[in-house]
Amino acid sequence: MEPRILIKNLSASKTGVNEEFPVARYHELTIGRDPSCDVKFDPNDDLVSRRHAKITQSAGEPAAYTIADLGSRNGTFVNKQRIFGPVRLSCGDLVQLGPGGPQFEFDIDPQPAGMVKATRLADGMMVAPTMTMAPTREAGPAAPPPPPLHPPTVGKATVERMITETKTQSRKMLYVVGGAFLVILVAIAAWVYYVQSKPTTVVQRIEQKMSPNGLSPTQIALANTDATVMFEVGWKLVDMETGRQLSHVVVANRKTVMVTKDGKETEQEEDWVPGAGDVLPVFMVADGKLEPLLSTDDNGGKNQVIGGRHFGSGFVVSNDGFILTNRHVAAAWHASYDFPARVGLALMPGEQGKGMKAVPVPASQFPRWIPAQAKMVTSKSLDLATLRELPAVVPKGKTLDGRNDYLDVAFAKNRIRIPAKLVRTSDRMDVAMVKIDIPQTLKKVELNDNYDTIKVGDPVVCLGYPGVSSMMPVLGVVASRDILNQQSSVKEVADPTLSAGNIARIIRGQTGPTETDYSGGDVYQLTINSTGHGNSGGPLFDDLGRVVAIFSLGWHHAETAVTGAIPIRYGMELMGVQRAVK
Repeated sequence: MEPRILIKNLSASKTGVNEEFPVARYHELTIGRDPSCDVKFDPNDDLVSRRHAKITQSAGEPAAYTIADLGSRNGTFVNKQRIFGPVRLSCGDLVQLGPGGPQFEFDIDPQPAGMVKATRLADGMMVAPTMTMAPTREAGPAAPPPPPLHPPTVGKATVERMITETKTQSRKMLYVVGGAFLVILVAIAAWVYYVQSKPTTVVQRIEQKMSPNGLSPTQIALANTDATVMFEVGWKLVDMETGRQLSHVVVANRKTVMVTKDGKETEQEEDWVPGAGDVLPVFMVADGKLEPLLSTDDNGGKNQVIGGRHFGSGFVVSNDGFILTNRHVAAAWHASYDFPARVGLALMPGEQGKGMKAVPVPASQFPRWIPAQAKMVTSKSLDLATLRELPAVVPKGKTLDGRNDYLDVAFAKNRIRIPAKLVRTSDRMDVAMVKIDIPQTLKKVELNDNYDTIKVGDPVVCLGYPGVSSMMPVLGVVASRDILNQQSSVKEVADPTLSAGNIARIIRGQTGPTETDYSGGDVYQLTINSTGHGNSGGPLFDDLGRVVAIFSLGWHHAETAVTGAIPIRYGMELMGVQRAVK
């Protein structure tokens, strides 16, 4: 008979259902709610993760099997003990998916030698007591009838002794009942204290009991990798009055001069600003500051389009597909924008206010401006007759806005991109929320707003998709099976990076009587310097695996790299509605 792995379901909707898997064909069994798993459970069972655990045949030992948790949210238990690494299975072992979750018994038929637990062997061994039986089939004369029975007589002393013994037993029983009741009261009081003083969720209580000193970075990564996503983004800036894309006006870095040679004057072209490149971006002076001159006319493709392409990170905060990230990832037009040039031209009034003159300005004097807050827009490039000076404050509506040409999300270890839409942006912090629409219930992270209690030195773990990791990409080659498109495609498989460190400094912004009286910015400076561009928007976890901040920025000074994260409370603001006026 061909050996088979037996999964004997003991609870939930599959009670009494036995599943069989031939040993020769199944060297590995995946367990979870995902339809691709070998041992599938109810898709609506929240205690079971999409890919919860895995049973594997040990290499070189056909009769040996191990089980390992795949980073499930609620954990895997073998014989009532939670496992944190591969554990060897024996026939008859009881496996449970999460506390209070579905259970099954692991077995192999026929059972290989050495796989049955010792306790199972003892269960079946019973020794019958030795009994002496009178012979029943011997022939002989009938035995004489027994003598008649007479009721015994009970004396007064015996009755008094029986009454005393009865009172003693009643008193002992009362003591036992009272002691048991006291134990129950103490247990209830301890339970109430535990619930009120410890984390409120079952998972948190179990994790704190199992790991009193916090989770390891490996455990945090296993529990949250499936909820950490990668973004690929392409965007542009749009004039809301005309609906047209905006460009930065440029002029050619060439001018015509008259040169006298051999007594003759000839025209000759030369660089307006030597060594400044082929084009020069144009700026104007408004309120004493340089502002880029934008236009709805691309000048035949010569003007510099305002937009870009980039990538970043994020994390799922709801089972139905809401994701938090940085505003500069999902809505880049609300972040600082730099024109890639060494020299520009500033248009300013000429002598005595007559006409305009152009003055070269180096890149060091270029303004760091926000595309959505630009001030100067024309419709015919350098034709200043069409110039519109936009208001600095727009109480209602928008004059300029951005548009994502694509905002795609990729999950860990996956090559498929899922289109997302921008849902909300914060008006005071670098935080945004997006939404993806898929039928599957998604795994989400747990949030912990510890802004008021966080301390310098607290351990933190960061997950994300930094650009430096793209130097060693994981590529997935897809062979098309579409009869109308036989072209194979290559996609980078999203492969997150883990970085561990500590809170190096806590910078708290200070607000005065009005929101404009503000200095500094709420940010946690980190000791993590192994990540950077591309990790923006990724989750920052505390030692219990809860998100306390959003990784947001990094900067370099000499050879030192510094990184920072935004407190999670600013992300949580986008998950509800708060009153601006109380």
